[in-house]
Amino acid sequence: MKKRQKSTFVTSDSSKIVQALVGFKDVRVVQYERHGPHVDLVIEQVVDHPLCSDCGGRARVKERPLARYIDLPVYGQAMRLVWRKHRMWCPSTACPRRSWVLTDPRIAGASSRVTTRAAKWATVQVGKGRTVSEVATELGCDWHTINDAVTTYGGALLDADRKRLNKTTAIGLDETSFMRLTNRHTSYVTTVCDVDHHQIIDLLPSRDFVDVAAYINERSVAWKRRLRYGALDMSAAYAAVYNVMLPNVVQVVDAFHVVALTNRALDAVRRRVQHEQTGHRGRKHDPLYRARRVLLVGEERLTDTAAQRLSSLLALGDPHAEVAIAYRVKERIRDFYREANPDTARVMMTDLVAHCRHHAMPPELQRLGRTLQRWRDKICNYHHARVSNGPTEALNNLIKRIKRIGFGFTNFHNYRIRALLYAGKPNWRVLGSITIK
Repeated sequence: MKKRQKSTFVTSDSSKIVQALVGFKDVRVVQYERHGPHVDLVIEQVVDHPLCSDCGGRARVKERPLARYIDLPVYGQAMRLVWRKHRMWCPSTACPRRSWVLTDPRIAGASSRVTTRAAKWATVQVGKGRTVSEVATELGCDWHTINDAVTTYGGALLDADRKRLNKTTAIGLDETSFMRLTNRHTSYVTTVCDVDHHQIIDLLPSRDFVDVAAYINERSVAWKRRLRYGALDMSAAYAAVYNVMLPNVVQVVDAFHVVALTNRALDAVRRRVQHEQTGHRGRKHDPLYRARRVLLVGEERLTDTAAQRLSSLLALGDPHAEVAIAYRVKERIRDFYREANPDTARVMMTDLVAHCRHHAMPPELQRLGRTLQRWRDKICNYHHARVSNGPTEALNNLIKRIKRIGFGFTNFHNYRIRALLYAGKPNWRVLGSITIK
């Protein structure tokens, strides 16, 4: 039995090759020009019996202006698409619409300097993490041309891809810095994250209660009813948003922030005791300064040698065992999160809060106890939901990568579009059906 050979279509007709570069139905290539490293393709629409859309009468061609657009490169060479347009006019004196220009969004959108296919390609490339200047260099144009195309088509894609917003049952709210306004003031934005599917839902230009609550209020009733859990750090503004706008959502304080808060309390105790014992800040030969990093390591991860070294350093630099007590509190918090039974975990947290708030405890631990008491229910909800704000923190790192490759942003609209294209996981197939008229 003979093996079937693959057939390959080969043509030497240059007109068919040039026509294939355009690839639009009812659009023909008028002229092919080469100017040094640049290639110009002159095209025009095929217009048969044009009619006036107002009066229905026969329209005529008034003039043929040329419009030039940046197109995708061909074999590494920059290409320009020159569109010979049709400016039509209606000879009827009773028609209110006497002149207009025929358009075709398949070729290019209105007021655009880039063809539709080049703009969509550039949007995908920037969405994958490439810089705007890099894509602009490849297309042989300036930064502003590509940035305008990306924000236009990227914004249209995010608006059209509604399915991206309608599949989550748990969201997370967190803040991240946007722009340093002065030496003492930084502008912050709020990240709304789908912690179920690890993607950004949206970026808000503020972290204030009014702005975040207004965004939640604008969401559909079905979207709000679908939510079951809301992750947050210990932010009073975000807690108020959940309380007012999503009262049926179970709020879960992120475990990372609770452990980090406890670590900061432990370090504050160590630094205070250090200063009381030596009269100065930690130096490399001071026992508590030498123990600062070991204190933050989980007890189960310490080797026998490291555990013995920590015990010796505390004996030398912590005569009243205040640092040792704070260290035990930190380990008790970690035991709380390892506990599988929700009821047992709640009892552990209640006992720990009472222990920290005792008048004989160091002031730093008393302050920690008051904070844990205020957020106790939301902290204990972790054992029911097992929801973490960790995905939000991870996505904030992706946002910061966009800031780094963009060398910072001053325009929030550009910042939002770029971040959502990169970390929002849009459905890129929707981009193919988008037209900008």
